[in-house]
Amino acid sequence: MARQKRGSPTLEKALRRIAGMRWINQTLDFGNGLNLTEYDSRIQSLQTELSNYNNLLSTLDEMADRIAQSEEELSSYSEKMLMSVATNYGKDSVQYTQAGGKVRKSSSRRSKKSEPSSEGTVTALKGANNNGKHNSVVLP
Repeated sequence: MARQKRGSPTLEKALRRIAGMRWINQTLDFGNGLNLTEYDSRIQSLQTELSNYNNLLSTLDEMADRIAQSEEELSSYSEKMLMSVATNYGKDSVQYTQAGGKVRKSSSRRSKKSEPSSEGTVTALKGANNNGKHNSVVLP
């Protein structure tokens, strides 16, 4: 995602003001360094800095995209390298685990055996939809 470029409300306000002041007088000068030439110079300075900042953001976005692409390529290459080790040595080999692979667990699934009830009785539910009340019957 591209970084948001920065604008400047202060710069926009200054541009509107200097335009109005130029309409009053092209060479407006109040003394003590307060003149349109200095004002315009400061506006231009901020515009240049803001432009440079936004260009740097664009450069950073491009670099981030290149890094992300390089990471994807490296991840794919790493996977191919691991699969080559698996092909040559097998997925159950020491070499495969040394290369970062994980040994597969035993393929047979063992189910938990339920323990028989010590009392040897079974409880059956009768009338389960009886306004939330359950009648239980114990069978020997």
